[in-house]
Amino acid sequence: MKTVKKVASITIAALLFITACKKDITINFPADHNSKVFIEGMLYPGKKPQIFISKSNPFFSSNVSPQQVFARRAVVKITSGTTVDVLVQDSIFNKFRCRWEPFYRGNIPAQYGKTYTLEVNYDGNIYTASTTINQKAVAIESIEYTAEFFDVYGGHDGVILKITDPPGTRDYYRFQMNRMIDSSVRHAHVLDKFINTCVSGPDEKFPVTDIGRIVFTDENADGQKILMSIEVTHEYEKGDKGWIFIQSLDRNSAEFYKDLDDQLQAIKNPFVEPVFINTKIPGAMGVFGSAVLSDSVLFVYPRDHP
Repeated sequence: MKTVKKVASITIAALLFITACKKDITINFPADHNSKVFIEGMLYPGKKPQIFISKSNPFFSSNVSPQQVFARRAVVKITSGTTVDVLVQDSIFNKFRCRWEPFYRGNIPAQYGKTYTLEVNYDGNIYTASTTINQKAVAIESIEYTAEFFDVYGGHDGVILKITDPPGTRDYYRFQMNRMIDSSVRHAHVLDKFINTCVSGPDEKFPVTDIGRIVFTDENADGQKILMSIEVTHEYEKGDKGWIFIQSLDRNSAEFYKDLDDQLQAIKNPFVEPVFINTKIPGAMGVFGSAVLSDSVLFVYPRDHP
């Protein structure tokens, strides 16, 4: 009994000590916070440019929506030879997230084989970057459903794609799927609790684009068959359809998006070494790159999401 009382006394004392050490603090954002500019733009042959430009906020800021962080009144130009495309502010309504997403839209579709230079003049600073669209498109040879595969994040369901890599050059690939979904479909991870309130009803369908987080390369596999295991972004049911593409990326965008994925791995897995994201736009954070799409292949899910 004395032992029990002694242990209880020690426990209570420890709790009182911990409670006494707790203190509420107020975090004041520094008035001279230097906002960082983030620029993201990918050119696709045959499509008009879309450049997303935003500004950073202090870590605990509540201004996190695309409209709140959008860098307004920037002067944005894309030049190729003597052709200058002056971009204008535009936006698209994301029906999956129920929000407007602003960007700068060009008027001249990108063309294969040309070099483009982006110039952003914002808040007294000028940022420039260039990309050449000369990547080789590949053909998707097969698509196989997989109920489970494993990587550093754990087990996933998704698809396995097979391509033949063009020989002689270093190539970089990324997955893309275009689908029509309704409000019952959830994001596979981060948006599982998000409730869609902006559709007309449960039967309304709207488009979504899944972009793979992993960048694949032909390092040590030049000219060979390459298998890509892909975790899909949105849930699905048997019979759901999607059009699948392979993006052939330029080197700058491949390196940037690989850094992003490596950083995410480091955040989620304590055994992965932390990674710093290397910007591809001097003075800002981000990338201006390009991608060439394969022909699309229709895929039908053979079963429900696990």
